[in-house]
Amino acid sequence: MRNQFKSLFESLIRNIGGALGRKLRYFYYKTQFKACGTNIIIEEGVFIENPNSMSLGNDIWIDKDSILLGGPFNSIGRKFYRKGLEEINWGDLILGDNVHIAPFSLVQAHGGVKIGNNVTIGSGSKIYSLSHHYKNLNDKLDTRRYSFSSMAPKDEQFLIIGNVSIGDNAAVGLNSVLLPGSKIPNGTWVAVSSVLNGGEIIEENSIYSSRTKNNE
Repeated sequence: MRNQFKSLFESLIRNIGGALGRKLRYFYYKTQFKACGTNIIIEEGVFIENPNSMSLGNDIWIDKDSILLGGPFNSIGRKFYRKGLEEINWGDLILGDNVHIAPFSLVQAHGGVKIGNNVTIGSGSKIYSLSHHYKNLNDKLDTRRYSFSSMAPKDEQFLIIGNVSIGDNAAVGLNSVLLPGSKIPNGTWVAVSSVLNGGEIIEENSIYSSRTKNNE
């Protein structure tokens, strides 16, 4: 009953515009977040799932119609592959100071996501720390073609999970996609419409474009 009431209240305050809506959302969500700093702007249309697994610094702007998904991946009875180092707890979403999540962005933190200080996630970008894969990466003898659907039976799905981390003073360009295991170092800017699969080696203070890389 309590969770139903919370969901109803969140739906009521989600689309209230102007300063009143921002204040209502801030005062509500600061009691729900795992940790919450000051000057947190949550615009209209923002959807937040499992805020109790999210830690926010100061001066954060979560822009219109963004989606933040927290809560750990339940690995019981699942086939999955770990990608990259595990420095962030599954399910945790950590936002540093001076972060802007631009409109229509999605951050899925079931495998752990950390965004450093002074970072913007460009409009329309997607960050996934948990995703499906078409084959079993743990068993080369398994030739089965796995399903992409989250609604398929569990034994017909294979998943990849991995922390996604973005360093301080970095940037993620418009409509980019970061997949499990992706790591953007300090000062690096990811170009518009880039895709990171989690295995890239990227230098600090560089410009990364998957389109340029694929044309080399």
